[in-house]
Amino acid sequence: MQRICSTDAECFGCGACAFSCPFGAIAMKRDGEGFSYPAIDGELCADCGKCISVCPALRPPVRLQGQSFYALRCRDEELLWKSTSGGAFSLIASKILQKGGLVCGAVFDDSFHVVHVLSGEIGKMRKAKYVQSKTEGCFESIRDALLIGTPVLFSGTPCQCHAVKNLFPEAESLHLLSVACRGVMSPELWEEYCYFLERKGKLSDFCFRDKRERNDAHTVSYKVGGREHVSGFTDNPLCRIYACEMSLRPSCYHCPYTCAENGFDFTVGDYWGVEKAFPDLADGRGVSLVITCGAFAEKLIGELGEKADIRIADCDTVQQPALTKPAKESLLRRFLFRDLRRKGPDGHCDMEMILQKYGYLGC
Repeated sequence: MQRICSTDAECFGCGACAFSCPFGAIAMKRDGEGFSYPAIDGELCADCGKCISVCPALRPPVRLQGQSFYALRCRDEELLWKSTSGGAFSLIASKILQKGGLVCGAVFDDSFHVVHVLSGEIGKMRKAKYVQSKTEGCFESIRDALLIGTPVLFSGTPCQCHAVKNLFPEAESLHLLSVACRGVMSPELWEEYCYFLERKGKLSDFCFRDKRERNDAHTVSYKVGGREHVSGFTDNPLCRIYACEMSLRPSCYHCPYTCAENGFDFTVGDYWGVEKAFPDLADGRGVSLVITCGAFAEKLIGELGEKADIRIADCDTVQQPALTKPAKESLLRRFLFRDLRRKGPDGHCDMEMILQKYGYLGC
């Protein structure tokens, strides 16, 4: 076996295949765009088919009916301001921790790489991170926790949630929270951007969705060399490249999860359309859309009544684009990644040129 998916455009880069291989024949390796794909060692591969059995790209999601839709905003003001939307992730994750469980979510490590970790501390998991995360190591941690009966909440993109569901199909103490995802940015592009920023000092903080302007977190903030920089989301050239859907993984343009019926316990995102559905909540501080599936999720939402303002929502009022159709591939994408591949003598691309060339174009 030399390939799992027939084309790279099908692969989600979740890493489930590498973790599942009993012979250690699969390693995740980056391509020139910075996205990871499985590389198979033909001498070690025994054609057992385990990797195929867990691959979410080869096992399409089962559409499950019976979802419930909610608008949610936590009552704790401090927690609300620390959250991207209405604080749903934090409240749900905290309930899992109270039950003696652990949470697996995406964080910035000390070098601002985006990685998935299993932890009892969720502070760093808050806030949106639009970069594809590294999952190496987290599957082993989830497996070990589940083996001793520890409840685990996995929070990630729909394809990552599907991968975890395939890896541990019989685990009753595993719960899945999918973010409403519009696509993931190239880690290579993100890391080159961080390197570019650090030419003026150490990068000590980055927030893709800052709420200080009470504009539903459509502000970007970061600190370099102790100095804070703040701008509108689409005024930041890297975020504009992302918003224009130039920097996404190829599979994001064919995403099969752009619906509400993916069967995960929770799907959480911004409540687009809240100004019409619940105008009293449309004050720029953020509101979470929460879609539940199954008795466990329904019960947990019911337990949040004292900590959150929860409204039953009509699915027809939800305008979340991540639940309607996949991102559309920009005609400029291949030129962007061509320029990203071109490295100078220092081993880095000309990020200043890339930001000027692509970061101020119309979407």
